[in-house]
Amino acid sequence: MSAVPDVRARVDAVWDRLSPAERRVAAMVRHDPELLLVGTSAELAAESGTSKATVSRLVRSLGFQDAAEVRQELMSARGSGLPWAAEDAAHVDQRAVEARNLDAAFASLARADRVRLARRIVRARRVLVFGERGAHPVAMQLRSQLAQVRPDVRIGPAPGQRLGEEVADLDRRDLVVLVTVRRHAAGAERLVRHCVATGADVVVLGDPTAAVIAAPAATAVLCPVDSPSAFDSMAALFAVVAAIANDVYEASGPAGRARVDAVAAAYDSLGELAAR
Repeated sequence: MSAVPDVRARVDAVWDRLSPAERRVAAMVRHDPELLLVGTSAELAAESGTSKATVSRLVRSLGFQDAAEVRQELMSARGSGLPWAAEDAAHVDQRAVEARNLDAAFASLARADRVRLARRIVRARRVLVFGERGAHPVAMQLRSQLAQVRPDVRIGPAPGQRLGEEVADLDRRDLVVLVTVRRHAAGAERLVRHCVATGADVVVLGDPTAAVIAAPAATAVLCPVDSPSAFDSMAALFAVVAAIANDVYEASGPAGRARVDAVAAAYDSLGELAAR
């Protein structure tokens, strides 16, 4: 059982033993367990009209030592990628949640030094982008946009290939981007360590649960994907991909613009795109 249903079950199990004040907090937690993850004890107490002491007593009644243990269990459930929704998800302001995700994502991108990151991507001999499972569409979008601006941008592993064939000849002239989100593919951490050992410049783009995977990499950009609904939202990740691609376009100068023109001319020559 994942942690979120477990929290709700714990509330149900102890409900009859709770004081009236504790029940006010428990009712809120029963509807939306993520309140224990995103809010402080003081905030939860204020919203329920109780006290921090009441919140602490409830946490102990639920079988946790303290609020930190609750957060750890909830983060484990979120990190596993198991879909779950707050019972009152329909009443949560999704736009506000997305705004917080975007703010955090762009703050992480800023810490990665956007200008320098774009220059590294431009100067690399080749760029290899990896992304499996839910991260694959994000990786494909990054590869598609970078390929408009610079040559030799690859997505890996190619169909029918294994990772070993993709990374066998990496060296310090290459840049690798690993996109990984939630329930990370087995071997993601080994892949990062292997690519770093080749001397390649390694960037990890993912959600905050990818922080451990990203530890050996030169750069990590972590984008929250939290949502009050059952499934994660990739909006912040796609926004960061667009920002990185635009940064690379600006950093590439005349060569990048020439590449864009060449791609457009090839489209026209091959008749690949419908006329506007």
